[in-house]
Amino acid sequence: MTGPLDFNQNKKYQKLILKETESQAYLDQLLAFMETEKPYRESNITIQELADSIGLPKHHLSQVINDRLGKNFYDFINQYRVAEAQLMLVDPKYRHLTNLAVAEEAGFNSKATFNAVFKKQTGQTPSEYVRNYTIQNV
Repeated sequence: MTGPLDFNQNKKYQKLILKETESQAYLDQLLAFMETEKPYRESNITIQELADSIGLPKHHLSQVINDRLGKNFYDFINQYRVAEAQLMLVDPKYRHLTNLAVAEEAGFNSKATFNAVFKKQTGQTPSEYVRNYTIQNV
């Protein structure tokens, strides 16, 4: 049986098979780095730059993101950006920022991309998210 997380079955990586323990270690290393260093805040970050920062070969990082998380690099990065923006949008210390400024702080380089990705991931525009959060927490 194969599925989206059956990381040894992806044809793209048939010649490069990471052991499960190695793959899990890389994933743990990646997720810890994302939380502590917040590289997604760099709007032009590439998979090569992220791999270099972590000290992993680019193809191993790509395989871990694709096969272990079931995402491509940009979807992976953008999930962190949206989560960061969600926190900022409802945090009183960032209320003075426009949605565009929040988007830029989170790592997006355009308002259109921010709005599209935010809506795709949350089902709401950034403005709707703030409005709904405010209504629920009054």
